[in-house]
Amino acid sequence: MDALSTLLDSPELSVSLPGKLAGEPEQGAAAGTSTVSWCEPGYEGSIDYRIRQLSYSSLLTLHSCPRKFQLYRLRTQHKTAESLKTTITFAFGHVVGDGIQKVFQGLSEDEIIWDMFLGWHTELWDADEKACKSFPEAVLAIRKLLSLREQGFLSDYEIVEYEGKPACELSFRIGFPGSFSYRGHVDAVLREKSTGKIVVLEVKTTGISGVVNPATYKNSAQAIGYSIVLDRIFPALSSYEVLYLVYHTKTRDYEPLPFTKNYLQRALWIRELLLDINVIEMYEEAGVYPMRGESCVSFGRDCEYLNTCSLSTQYLTKPCTLADEDKVEYSIELTLQDLLESQMDKVLPTQSTEHDEELL
Repeated sequence: MDALSTLLDSPELSVSLPGKLAGEPEQGAAAGTSTVSWCEPGYEGSIDYRIRQLSYSSLLTLHSCPRKFQLYRLRTQHKTAESLKTTITFAFGHVVGDGIQKVFQGLSEDEIIWDMFLGWHTELWDADEKACKSFPEAVLAIRKLLSLREQGFLSDYEIVEYEGKPACELSFRIGFPGSFSYRGHVDAVLREKSTGKIVVLEVKTTGISGVVNPATYKNSAQAIGYSIVLDRIFPALSSYEVLYLVYHTKTRDYEPLPFTKNYLQRALWIRELLLDINVIEMYEEAGVYPMRGESCVSFGRDCEYLNTCSLSTQYLTKPCTLADEDKVEYSIELTLQDLLESQMDKVLPTQSTEHDEELL
């Protein structure tokens, strides 16, 4: 039996697993993810700093394919080059979103278009004609909104100020146990002039025909995270509205989709974030981030890691360095404890009121 065990354990007969080459360490813990080259002062764990920096979009990737999440967070360069179509899509969404924010700030058309020109990060003449995405189309989208505002469309909304500046692109970071961080930002915070109601603006673009199914955004965790910013600006707020302003590129129309959010929903969101962190720690301990084959194609495009994800992480990624440190100066920073205390301050008065009503 000892001789058989020795033979089976020999490198020559070892079995290749997804993310693991024969005779080499597994994809996660022993092959780059947990072999930390640099970490922030005071951290005593073994999980790569880059893995611990979370966001809404990175968690979407974690849910769809943990292996893609791992390779993306570790900045692997062994991937398919970004297509021109993808580059145009990101450039278009960025400048339209930024332009819409500036419309609500009251900037002139010339100022907005100049800022859009500076933010267009591909060739000015690049275009996706089928999706109706290009720089001229982005300018047309803003001109359309300016015209609609003159006719009364969303004209009752104004930008809220925070610390003397327009409440646009406000960023936040939450510190979680294990030195995990969750980062995000809000497009803009608006106030309805006639009622004083607070509204969070979220800008989206879409190429689908017809109206957007409200279920697309109704239960988005991204919208729950906006309460972090509102806690700081309006501490007494118990509920708020998220206005998804969706621009249809093919019909050149705007569609507003409002949703009301409350702080009871945030309690579940906090628990879900903690569960996501537990899952990452489980993958790290196992040394494997599972591959989800059903996610190899998304929005009609092959995953950029399709032909490399089964190779060893050790050879696909580079060690973490000081250059990978998040140096963003966030508008709002808080810990999980701060978040829980804020949550209790909002929930307990509600429960007390309901109890008093029952006694009456």
